[in-house]
Amino acid sequence: MNRKKYLWIENSSRDRLAKNLAEDITVQINQSIKANGRASVAFSGGSTPTPMFAALSECEIDWSKVIITLVDERCVAEQHILSNARFIKNKLLDKLPEPATFIPLYYSELDDISEIFYKVISTYCVATDSELDDLAPFDVVVLGMGGDGHTASFFPDADNINTLVDTNTDEYLFSSESVSTQVSRITWSLRMLLNTKMLALHFTGDVKKKVFEQAANGGDAAELPIRTAIFQNNSRLKVYYAD
Repeated sequence: MNRKKYLWIENSSRDRLAKNLAEDITVQINQSIKANGRASVAFSGGSTPTPMFAALSECEIDWSKVIITLVDERCVAEQHILSNARFIKNKLLDKLPEPATFIPLYYSELDDISEIFYKVISTYCVATDSELDDLAPFDVVVLGMGGDGHTASFFPDADNINTLVDTNTDEYLFSSESVSTQVSRITWSLRMLLNTKMLALHFTGDVKKKVFEQAANGGDAAELPIRTAIFQNNSRLKVYYAD
């Protein structure tokens, strides 16, 4: 039976929160590099991570040994304003003192979703020296949360929401479509996102705090998908919050 397990980390300001999270990410990345020679990280898009990325870019990390991907992505070209790849390149990758390996989740030159999935997974395999049927787990996953309780691309109104929140899935990636997202999305599955050494949720503001508190009281994960991170037996969720 899945149990609720999370650590609440509240900071006095959003800037302090960003630095605190960046410092904790740095510790895990450096531990993984020391142990395995590399570290793999999945970051979320949106406006909330911007100050954390600024702080992280100044931390002491051997970025040449870090593989960075996205938690989820919109199916738009990288130049599009809605692209998470565009966002993370502008806010983090372009500011690093040395290049990290970046693995996007969407390739606009490929038409078939199965081809995109294969390219993402095979590229990740090469970067992490793992096999197609046994991908290396992430070392760090930083989730976000929307006001509707979604995380990754697990939207309550997605056509396949019950599949997306199924913790028993064997899939690595899913596509997701819903009225609220307007465009199709690609997301790492729960199988991948929860299989990590450090699982963080980063959000700010009283409105989202109330949503999280509602989710933490229990209920259907399809209604508030952030429950998939709160109620699970893989990795303890660390919740980073500031008003």
